[in-house]
Amino acid sequence: MSNKVRKDKKTGKKIIALILVFISVFCCVFFAARGKFNPRATNGVAMSILAPFQSAFSWAGSKLAFVKHTFNEMYHLHEQNKQLREEVEILRAQNLTASEYASENQRLRNLLDYKQAAIQFDLVAARVIGRESASWSSMILINRGTLDGVANNMAVVTELGLVGHVMEAGLNTSKVQLLIDPRSSVGTLIQRPESRVAGIVEGDIKNPNRPRMVNIPKDSDVQVEDMVVTSGFGGVYPKGIIVGKVAEVHNEEGGLLKYGVIDTSVDFQKLEDVAVIVASREALPEPIQPPQQTPGTETDPYETAEKLRAAQQQILDAHQQILDAQQQQLQQAQEQQPQMPEEVTQ
Repeated sequence: MSNKVRKDKKTGKKIIALILVFISVFCCVFFAARGKFNPRATNGVAMSILAPFQSAFSWAGSKLAFVKHTFNEMYHLHEQNKQLREEVEILRAQNLTASEYASENQRLRNLLDYKQAAIQFDLVAARVIGRESASWSSMILINRGTLDGVANNMAVVTELGLVGHVMEAGLNTSKVQLLIDPRSSVGTLIQRPESRVAGIVEGDIKNPNRPRMVNIPKDSDVQVEDMVVTSGFGGVYPKGIIVGKVAEVHNEEGGLLKYGVIDTSVDFQKLEDVAVIVASREALPEPIQPPQQTPGTETDPYETAEKLRAAQQQILDAHQQILDAQQQQLQQAQEQQPQMPEEVTQ
């Protein structure tokens, strides 16, 4: 027991001595910093004693500052990376939207160009909003109806050619039967001037994407690459709308007729915007071209126009002279009339 008491006393004394040393060092540093304790020897001793602690504190402080700076940089980079990812997603969405708008703008521009060129038609632009699931390649739904002037049996086109006709017109929507529907039939002509063979284009149930031009006599002049246009027969489809191009020519089984396989000008799998022909007029005739002049007898068109203007001016001058003469005669007749006596007032 006595040994334990002595050890405890020695340990307590060591702790008290360390505390006193620490307090002394602290006081020396404090008074040196405050200018209260300035002896050079004391300052040197204090600096020697504190040098290891200062080095340790400086090293620890620099490491802590480095860790803090690294942590701040990592946090900043993480936040910046997160913000950049969000901006990339936003830009991707904007890019997709812009691409969609550009595509729609191009389609509508093409329809507008077609509308301006086909002045014999009154067109109503429409958007494809659905397809019938039972007849995916035969019927589409557009967002125009009777309130927009659309009616049954009106032709539907794009700038590329014929799409079909309105099968059922509602108030705001309409069903359109496509050209490739097996139940559809369109009167057509071979556009080539040397041919002008008439036939009927109808959908082929065995080949839904390529209709056939049927009822063609076997000896008719129909060739591959011939363009096919509507004939105007039947009153549903106006004349001259492009249907497609002859891709193949085959003989019918009976041997008296043949048919042509048609590559349609319209891609029916990519229909998005169409136009309904709500009114049709005869196309304007081509402007009359002046006949070719015989060499040696050419006339100057400017000189001819000047002569025409001079003749028109002479006619106008003569007409004005006649009017002036009539006006003078009228004035003379009025002057020669006797004046009426004034009424006598009572």
